Amino acid sequence: MSPFARWFQAEVLRREGGEAELRLPVREEFLQGQGLVHGGILAALLDSALGQAVEGLGVRVVTAELSVSYLRPVREGVLLARGRVIHAGNRLFHAVGEAWLGEERVAYAKGVFYRVG
Repeated sequence: MSPFARWFQAEVLRREGGEAELRLPVREEFLQGQGLVHGGILAALLDSALGQAVEGLGVRVVTAELSVSYLRPVREGVLLARGRVIHAGNRLFHAVGEAWLGEERVAYAKGVFYRVG
């Protein structure tokens, strides 16, 4: 496990067949000056969910591109992120995903991942 993954502590609930689901309880250190979860935390969670979905296909990848759209602010609670692969090429993989707080979608993302192994 990488030093970032140890610090971030997102729990992989499911990773199979090009889909993944991660859980991340909000911690005080994730909050920015207005008391909201920093956008970088949501981006990292979605990047992790999309990357786990791709690696669930049995390949190792790095992020080549990531686009995140934020829908609602988050102050507290437990975040759930789901990712799924929408295209698996020889070198490039495309994935999409959403982050949820309970029944509310708080962000969504699309990403391109480059195969490294």
